[in-house]
Amino acid sequence: MTSPRKRSMLSSPSLNRLLFLDLRAIKSAALPDIDGLEPVNPGAGSGCPTAITALLVMVAIDSQAAYDDWRQRFHPMCPNGFPHLVLLDPYCPALARQALRDDAADCCAMDDLERIALITARLQRSDQNYIHPAPESTGLLLRIQTSIDTLPSPIFIKAADGRYIACNKAFETYLGLTRSEIVGSTVFDIAPPELASVYEKADRELMASGGAQTYEANVRYADGTLHDVVFHKSVFLDATGKVDGISGTMLDITDRKLLEQKLEVAASTDFLTGINNLRTFYTLGGKEFRRFMRHGEALSLIVIDLDDFKEVNDQLGHAAGDEALCQFVEAVKNNLREQDIFARTGGDEFRLLLPESTLTGALLVAERIRCAVHQITISSPGGTMRLSISAGICACQPSDTSLDDVTRRADAALYRAKAAGRNCICPQIPSG
Repeated sequence: MTSPRKRSMLSSPSLNRLLFLDLRAIKSAALPDIDGLEPVNPGAGSGCPTAITALLVMVAIDSQAAYDDWRQRFHPMCPNGFPHLVLLDPYCPALARQALRDDAADCCAMDDLERIALITARLQRSDQNYIHPAPESTGLLLRIQTSIDTLPSPIFIKAADGRYIACNKAFETYLGLTRSEIVGSTVFDIAPPELASVYEKADRELMASGGAQTYEANVRYADGTLHDVVFHKSVFLDATGKVDGISGTMLDITDRKLLEQKLEVAASTDFLTGINNLRTFYTLGGKEFRRFMRHGEALSLIVIDLDDFKEVNDQLGHAAGDEALCQFVEAVKNNLREQDIFARTGGDEFRLLLPESTLTGALLVAERIRCAVHQITISSPGGTMRLSISAGICACQPSDTSLDDVTRRADAALYRAKAAGRNCICPQIPSG
């Protein structure tokens, strides 16, 4: 807050000039019989330059709709802090409380001439310490506001105390709030507290460091959903070089984030079955293997092949082959824990890494999977086939240097399972 200053002679208002804006649909009460009362009706977006040389604007309201019209269309036309006296016709306590809670200078019944006279006298006294903006300055501000309103990016300006002092139409639309609801508010007034805390912390850091700032955060959109946004902010200084506030803009990156997530999923999963691909298997499995090397907790690997998968494709068709893969994957997933890592590593080849599972435990899991898969039959115009698997199992050993060492032993066990006639599982052969 700046200290009170005496009024500039160039912009001195008439203490007797009172503007009257009538927004009533039904005019029950007569216009107040007051000297200097001037009816006005400024056009949308034109501003109200006559307010510069007036004491106040009296606004006649007869309903919530008229009140909202004043707040959204006419109130922003006046300079910040310019007094509005709301006259209610008829008087409505709820509307009166709302007007005073917003930023009306005062509110009373339209036919209460004594109260109107007292309010006017009070404003005349307080006006002695108020400098009204010069008309040319207000014209420039209106041009700036009109200019930023044409920009599609949401723009906002905050004072050093964190309160919004300006914004453009795109910012209003993005938040689903009117300018009168935003200006004078803090982030805690217009955003959920958990998000407001993020914005407020970033603002404090920026004002302390100066310069510019860029960061990502969530913002509650007008429809209530959370959007991903990049904030670009910078401080501005007063005439003495001190930080006077923050100006900023927002870039909505929600669609980009969704695309990134889709690309990440596509890069890490098998497109047909939706399970991990080989790359992800090594990423996740590598973490488990390093944990095994540090702590020595049990870790076992099952390598699985679908038996005679080429015959499924050749006899029943590739669509039936895809169906076989998907049904097999579902059968395996139904027998897994959350921490188990399941991946498709080739056409009909799969790997299953079981943290905290011994060789005996892995054998039990593999047997359950074998039985479940053997219950699956795939049919097409070309015939019907029952699925089966062959699997090789081994446990990680302290001498292993990587997952590849474990995989080689599991592959050797898988070859023995195939040689044994398929539809069976084989554990690693104990060394020595």
